[in-house]
Amino acid sequence: MEIICLDAEFTETEELLELSIFNLEGNEIYHRFYKPENIDDWRTDIHHITPEMVADEMPFSKRKDEVQRLLDSSFALTGFAVGNDMRVLSRSGIAGLETKRVLDVKDMYWYLRGIQEQMNPFSVPSLLICANALGLEFSEDEAHSASADTEATLRCFNLLFSEFKSAEGEGMADEDVVDMFAAKIERAKANYIEETAKGYVKIYKQGDTYKIKYSHTPDSEPKGLIAEIEVADRYKAEYEIKKLLKKKELPDRWGIYKLTPKLLEQVKNYKNTYDAEESAWCKKVVRNLSRLTL
Repeated sequence: MEIICLDAEFTETEELLELSIFNLEGNEIYHRFYKPENIDDWRTDIHHITPEMVADEMPFSKRKDEVQRLLDSSFALTGFAVGNDMRVLSRSGIAGLETKRVLDVKDMYWYLRGIQEQMNPFSVPSLLICANALGLEFSEDEAHSASADTEATLRCFNLLFSEFKSAEGEGMADEDVVDMFAAKIERAKANYIEETAKGYVKIYKQGDTYKIKYSHTPDSEPKGLIAEIEVADRYKAEYEIKKLLKKKELPDRWGIYKLTPKLLEQVKNYKNTYDAEESAWCKKVVRNLSRLTL
């Protein structure tokens, strides 16, 4: 099984500056610096690469074929938040990454450690924190060099992969374990997203008006609360109820409505079901109401 672990450093405009690739045995099989072709701000504080370090190097566009061959020969890719590196590589001319098997160390850590700690899969700590939590020695001084980050990521990968295989893939071929691990991570993420979409629609009486709120948890201080409706998808609820009551919202009074008894009863009797695509779309809309209209 040929899995390669990679890490890239790039400019704020996503031009590649450095790329490191290790094999599973812990050997660095590729390392290059690249001279960016268009750059305004080096942000050396982030990637620690100076203009002098790449002054005599070729741009990535002149080196991409050697990287393409390495990636094409691999069974799967890993890295820490490797989606960012893959996005930059794709934008830089590397083909076929959208069909490549990927097992992100950040996701592996979340599945094996974060779920039991109720960690958000989209807010996993840094590589430095994860490596140290796994008992590996990796310091701030070493971080942000592509080679050091890749080596630390690979060590994390090997520990987490062995742990998963011992627990759930004993006797299976490594290739099948990769597929099973990736599938279980995706299902766990989907379950997390569905679970966190659940919530409540809360109606408060304020004089002759009503305030409506949406949240994941029930109200702990129900002053003025006249109804609390549990829903499968609070984002969909917010979108649909705001659309229903759009003409009843008071000018310059966000979430405050003048409601007829009929409309109030409609909100009290509101129900919905969860659909992943619908939920993601509704979440985007309600979080961008200053720019999007219902």
